[in-house]
Amino acid sequence: MKTITIPTADHGDVQITEPDWCTADHTGEAYREDIEHTGAETHLVVFTPCHGPVRTLPIGFLWRPFSPTNNQIMATLLMADDWHELDPTALARAADALVEHATTLRVYARQLAVLQHKAGEGQ
Repeated sequence: MKTITIPTADHGDVQITEPDWCTADHTGEAYREDIEHTGAETHLVVFTPCHGPVRTLPIGFLWRPFSPTNNQIMATLLMADDWHELDPTALARAADALVEHATTLRVYARQLAVLQHKAGEGQ
């Protein structure tokens, strides 16, 4: 961790300890409560025949230390075109849902193989 100084319109120069995982550019944070630390994103990569590897479900860390509503470090996950902040319990639930959905994807894969096989026999 290192100490950085961020100029703000409402509190002047704010000195804050920046976590090692922060990759944010702090130049656009006009107010102290807007200061946020963001980490690098990790994606699920799915290979598709039409587009090759497709990155989806980006996740990273977010911390708004001066937020009046939530100043905890959170995970942020992009779903349905919106970023959702998740605490450890919600993130574990999301992981469980992905595991459950993986089972559904495997069922679809088996059904698709049968459908393709049947369609090939009919030609």
